[in-house]
Amino acid sequence: MVNLDQIEEYVRRREFTDYIMPLWLPFLPMIIGLTAVVMFFALLYVHTVSTVTFESYRLYRTDNEIVEALGWSTIVLLFLLFLVSAIVNIYVIYKWIWRRNEHFKRVKLLFNAIKDLLKEKGYNVSRLEMVCMEIEVEETEKNAVLWTLLPFVPYVGWILLIYVYHFLNKDFYRHERREDYFLNALSSIIPDFSYMRYSQIPERNTILYFVLTFVTLGFFGFYWIYTLTKDPNNHFVEHRRWEDQLLNVLRRL
Repeated sequence: MVNLDQIEEYVRRREFTDYIMPLWLPFLPMIIGLTAVVMFFALLYVHTVSTVTFESYRLYRTDNEIVEALGWSTIVLLFLLFLVSAIVNIYVIYKWIWRRNEHFKRVKLLFNAIKDLLKEKGYNVSRLEMVCMEIEVEETEKNAVLWTLLPFVPYVGWILLIYVYHFLNKDFYRHERREDYFLNALSSIIPDFSYMRYSQIPERNTILYFVLTFVTLGFFGFYWIYTLTKDPNNHFVEHRRWEDQLLNVLRRL
């Protein structure tokens, strides 16, 4: 038997599952990596100029051990920067997939609870049942750890990363269409609940995005990464709006 407390609990879980990622975070690895590259060439330039100076004016030549120490410290610093960049990149990909899984699981529980509550109250929920069955079949979990690490496989990793981009875009788009059908059906069942989506995830063509990324030498990829963060963020914000409205209506039934 479903009660309103269960539905309220599923709504409260959004604070954990619906992670709104800062838009700058996916670009942080590139910023750190670019910083490391700039530092490398700047230090290489300084070292080259210094070497020429020392050859010309032996009075200013620095001991070889000091130069060696400076070289090793630079290598360690650059290594640490690239390591931090890789760790942040892994974190971003993991959180993209993790929030997809957790949000989809929460919504499945929420929709089933709403459907069961209305069914117990005597409403015709056949359309809601269709959506819940489709969600059960189509919105399966993706292994977040596995799909985070696979893009780092040598040679084929970039193909697997494109696939990660693909299913993140497509899965959220299809998920939102199922939600629209469920909520529109809910509006027809409960007259007091009116639903209209203000921010809609567009259908994004993976092949087109890949081609544009290729012909722009990767620059379009920045926009692609932006969509992978922005689309779910907007989707989660929409959830907060209609979930709160729906809870108020269900409390009055």
